[in-house]
Amino acid sequence: MIKKLLNAWNELWKYFFYIGFSYGPMVYTLARIEFVEKLKLLKNKDITEGIAVGEVMPGAVFVDFVSYLGFLIKRRKGAFLAMMFFIAPSFLLMLVLSMLYMKYGQLPMIQNVMRGLSAIMIALIIKVMIDIYKTGVKNPLCLVVSAMALGLLLLNVNIVLILLTGILIIFSYGIIGKELAVREVHVQWPSATGIYSFIKSNIWVVWLGVLLIAFNTVLYHISPNIALMNGNLFKIGLLTFGNGYTMLPFISKEVVSTYHWLTPKEFSDGIVMGQITPGPVVITATFIGYKVGGVFGALTATASIFMPSTILVALVAKPFIKYKDNPWVLSALKGILASFIGLLALVVAQLAKTNITDYKTALFALTSLVLFVYTKINPVILLILGIIVSLLIFR
Repeated sequence: MIKKLLNAWNELWKYFFYIGFSYGPMVYTLARIEFVEKLKLLKNKDITEGIAVGEVMPGAVFVDFVSYLGFLIKRRKGAFLAMMFFIAPSFLLMLVLSMLYMKYGQLPMIQNVMRGLSAIMIALIIKVMIDIYKTGVKNPLCLVVSAMALGLLLLNVNIVLILLTGILIIFSYGIIGKELAVREVHVQWPSATGIYSFIKSNIWVVWLGVLLIAFNTVLYHISPNIALMNGNLFKIGLLTFGNGYTMLPFISKEVVSTYHWLTPKEFSDGIVMGQITPGPVVITATFIGYKVGGVFGALTATASIFMPSTILVALVAKPFIKYKDNPWVLSALKGILASFIGLLALVVAQLAKTNITDYKTALFALTSLVLFVYTKINPVILLILGIIVSLLIFR
């Protein structure tokens, strides 16, 4: 069964599996290297558009991004398979860490390694900001939008409102500069044929929903806690916008405050392990699932938190592709990407404040940035070198 699935994926599964070992924004860099530069399946424009799709969809941004790339390559099946193989490395590593934690009651000693990896991550995020500006923005006004987004983030404004503000600024500039014409916006009610065609092509969502409800209903009579956990994580994955970090408070409310499946200390340690592993931080769901229901609970919890956004990506990707070259859509994407640069700037500042604590970590980050910008070094190679050097210099 697994062999047949891999063959049907035409060996592309291994590239998403490989990207799944990357940390944070490294996902974007590796996707560009593998699918644009090496395989030439996608274009730089597809990568930047994927980032924008990830920003406006609920759930973990990186998972939405990868699901969109999978859709571009193999349509609906590709979206789900890309998500599965991308999540697999972080799921397996988190599962091992969860077992060790439950057995020994503490985390492995990795402080020294994390100091070096955090410095590399700061450099990589700066490189991603540069790449997004060059390939998806290319407009000085967008830097103003980025600064605005950064300021609003510091004021704890909701991420969705920030994105909408960025879009409105770009729209206003386009209308004033006559790059966008209001008369080009046509509101057309869908015909009966169009509605029928849409329902027919997306009826799979109904059947999938029925299957998931039936599965969880049966599971509730076998293990109520696992079923309740699945339902709550699915709801959070479906309705929470922003990124993985915005989901954590909602997860904490359910698993710590409401159901008491985890203690506050266990949940905090689970977040730390989520940051240690590659992939999105909400891979913490694997840890929660393992605590509630062992390996089976870990598997269903992971699927529950990541599946909703992939379903939505598979639904909206086709109409997005159809209209993505519309001037208004292109302007909206610029607003989203410019706001995203502001979000990344805040992440850089927060990481630097916490992790650049001495000249060693500062030199580590600066050297990594120089290598990223002026060489074509593979981020994974630099990550491995960073682990080795960290063990040698951080004691």
